[in-house]
Amino acid sequence: MASELENLDLLEERVRRVTELVRNLRQESVDLRAKLHEAEERFRKAGETIAALQEERKRGEEVAGQLRLLQEERQEIRGRVSRILETFSGLEEMHSGHPDN
Repeated sequence: MASELENLDLLEERVRRVTELVRNLRQESVDLRAKLHEAEERFRKAGETIAALQEERKRGEEVAGQLRLLQEERQEIRGRVSRILETFSGLEEMHSGHPDN
């Protein structure tokens, strides 16, 4: 009979340990699911940030292209103004060198 009681005590102790192990595993599962959810949320936000940065890069490239065009136009206008000023300067020289003055 003592042996049966010892076996019952051992079984009871094993059931307690298994119960505690299951409880711990369930808590770990809850914790891991929460961490997974947080990681998924961070991943989603990182994806949104990447998309926004790509859009900003695209806009930046467009602005840089427009800036290059404006700089080219400015150079062309400077060249034209220089040619016009040279033409006026030539006219003034012709006029000042004319004997009617």
